[in-house]
Amino acid sequence: MLGKLLKYEIPALGRRLVPLYIGWIATAALLGLMVGPLQKESEFMIVISALLYTAAATAVVVMAVVMIIQRYNNSLLGDEAYFNQVLPVTASQHIASKTISAMLWVLLSMVAMAVTGIIIAMFSGHFLDIFKVNWLEFLSKVDWLTVILVLLVTVFGITQSVLQIYAAITIGRQAKQHTTLAAIGAYIGLMIAETFVGRGVTEVMSFKFYDVFNSIAGFRMTMLIALVVTIAIGVIYFFICNYLMEKKLNLN
Repeated sequence: MLGKLLKYEIPALGRRLVPLYIGWIATAALLGLMVGPLQKESEFMIVISALLYTAAATAVVVMAVVMIIQRYNNSLLGDEAYFNQVLPVTASQHIASKTISAMLWVLLSMVAMAVTGIIIAMFSGHFLDIFKVNWLEFLSKVDWLTVILVLLVTVFGITQSVLQIYAAITIGRQAKQHTTLAAIGAYIGLMIAETFVGRGVTEVMSFKFYDVFNSIAGFRMTMLIALVVTIAIGVIYFFICNYLMEKKLNLN
């Protein structure tokens, strides 16, 4: 059933975000042309194209956040919740589908950012510079274990951030009035709690592993601990959402 939910949930976000990605890529091509072949034509156009690129990037970020919040709030806690509650799907499956879909689209937004960078390089005439790099030598020196740990921390960090937003919204829904303000307050409270946890972990690491930041092994240890903490916090947020949705759901 989770797979069926994802088949519906992923395209629902994509219908809003994909057109923005296309516009973002178009502004990247324009910016590349302005700073490359057409650089001497008009400095004013360089500024305009840079502003358009920045506006497109901002629109993608804002729309992604808005859609992540709306899809969760409206379909599970708002107007669509009554319909979704009668489906043969558990609350945990609903939450998981929303979280996975949001995480995927955030990652795709990061990929889109990298693509726009490549397009700017291509249209500005600097793309061929990458072939001047000895990639075999570069790749042979890459610490792939560290890269994998960083990627895992990134993926689970995004997932945990999404679940934090969901937990704040769900907690805010417990208020009889001013649920939006309650959700904002809950989010701030969760952020403060996370900050204390992060400080505590950092102090323990500094005491136990005094050279944790001074070697590759130390950096790996840092990433591993960050991964464990991130997953643990994400699991807590997931269970908060699941418990409140199953036991304390307020659709008023």
